[in-house]
Amino acid sequence: MKDIVRDLETIDFRTLTIFVTTCRLMSLTKCAELMQLPKSTVSKAIVKLEDHMQARLLERSTRKMHITDAGNLVFERASILIDDFQSLHTDVLEMEQQVQGLLRVSAPPAMGDYLVQHVFSPFLRQWPKAKISLEVSYGFDDLFAEGIDMAIRVGRIVDDRLVAREIGYTTRVVVASPAYLKKHGTPRKPVDLKDHKCVEYQYTPGISPWTLVSGGLSESIEVDCNFFCSSIEAVKRAAVEGLGVAQVPVHNLGCELKYTDLVQILPEWHAVPMPIYLVYRPGANKPRRVRELLSHIVSLEKHFHFGSEHHLCQGGECPDSELVEKKT
Repeated sequence: MKDIVRDLETIDFRTLTIFVTTCRLMSLTKCAELMQLPKSTVSKAIVKLEDHMQARLLERSTRKMHITDAGNLVFERASILIDDFQSLHTDVLEMEQQVQGLLRVSAPPAMGDYLVQHVFSPFLRQWPKAKISLEVSYGFDDLFAEGIDMAIRVGRIVDDRLVAREIGYTTRVVVASPAYLKKHGTPRKPVDLKDHKCVEYQYTPGISPWTLVSGGLSESIEVDCNFFCSSIEAVKRAAVEGLGVAQVPVHNLGCELKYTDLVQILPEWHAVPMPIYLVYRPGANKPRRVRELLSHIVSLEKHFHFGSEHHLCQGGECPDSELVEKKT
């Protein structure tokens, strides 16, 4: 095996191409002209190949050239190799210019439904030969190590190797169930939250201040949380069940507000907006399928602007999913 590898390292496709071209034209000079090489380079390549094969491949004189039996064998086999490689190169180029093949995308679990409905479904309808593998995770997958083509991320980007394009933002508003408010009263200003049980979206229990903003104002409140969860859907359900006051992404509140399962409180206040990024590995030579999906997502930027003034639809159509990312 080592000998085969060594042989392959000794003779390259350029040498074989020079030999095949010379045989087809029956002229070193014409080969040099066609390949735009010095005639000496062509001659050296032929000698190199003959030395490697340990056989005379071409009989050369000042007047004519003759291909030996060994030369004919090398010419036939090398021609097949070169033609196959050229065909392979053409096939790869054509494939790369087609929108087909697998695309791997990473996103927070809370964005899965939204991406399927608003991003991936129209893309796959337009490009039926493409395939998408959506990998949902609360963590930050390594796009380089995992071979992921692109990711949707919310909040600060920690990997400076990635290209990051801000495509939108999201925020959360304060909500509670009517039953909870009837029993415990309705907070009228942010500081009133200190007197209420709260439901918190985070991985580990602990004291975590809620920072709310309104115009140019900002208040940070130490809240008393009695339920912690890493799933925003479970946090929302806990609020519906009356366990306490919760902060929920505005994009995830249509149905609950429409059917009064939840009521927005402190309507002038909301969490600090967090940016939404489209991130991907740098590099110019991306397959067309990757370029098309990146372009498709960028064209939908307006669908990633989840401001409270635009997406709290208490009487309108219910959104199908939530949008949130693990806090960093």
